[in-house]
Amino acid sequence: MDGWTIGLIAVIVVGLAVILFGALSDRRKNRRAVAEMLSPPPRRIPQLSEDARSPAYLSGPQARRPPSENRRPQLSEGSRQHLGHQVKSRASTKITVGYASDAFVTDPTSGWAVLDQPRILASAESIMSIRELISVLEHMITDGSPLVIIAPSMAPDVLDTLEVNHIQQKIDLVVILTQDPLPVDTAVAATGAQLISRVDLQTGYLADADLGSCHRWVSDAKHSYILTEPPAPTAQATQDHQPGQDHQPGQDHPSDQA
Repeated sequence: MDGWTIGLIAVIVVGLAVILFGALSDRRKNRRAVAEMLSPPPRRIPQLSEDARSPAYLSGPQARRPPSENRRPQLSEGSRQHLGHQVKSRASTKITVGYASDAFVTDPTSGWAVLDQPRILASAESIMSIRELISVLEHMITDGSPLVIIAPSMAPDVLDTLEVNHIQQKIDLVVILTQDPLPVDTAVAATGAQLISRVDLQTGYLADADLGSCHRWVSDAKHSYILTEPPAPTAQATQDHQPGQDHQPGQDHPSDQA
């Protein structure tokens, strides 16, 4: 066999190998492209490092069961009395609407929900999707700040999501739902919050100055109390108060028990 024939055969073999390799390579690339298109997009979870284990999903009953460790501390009797003095002080502003669910209660003995130095989000319209709150929730979780949400109404799944996050101690929050503009206007005036439109919530256009603030927020099933400044503690409260429990709820207001 002459050299020309051998060379031709070699070219044909190499050409077939190149074609076969290209076909297999394109096939792998196409499979990768299809897998990327069908898989969910990557989403960064706030405060979760890249090498952390994948989040575990909880069932309904598990989600509504408080963590077995590092639970919120309960109040002593003296601390409840101290909180009772706070809600009766001149620094307290009362509105006639309480929490939307007892899942937000922080002290089961008294039935009160108390947040220390919370930010206040006042929505002018109903909140129908958790996506409307993602921006502010991420901001609060990052800062470690409690959050009070005031709105005319809220979709049941949104309220359920907020309840579970509070129970699991991912964020301390209270939801206040009312169609009455009077308590909303009172809360806005007392905390300096701005009424936020649903469009701004949906677009995530929310400045820090749009959120109100106060020294302490206290709610029961029927009323809420806004403390704009810390009152001087009584002698009994100073004696009985235990460190780390200021942020927990206290006794019902005497006028509310009648």
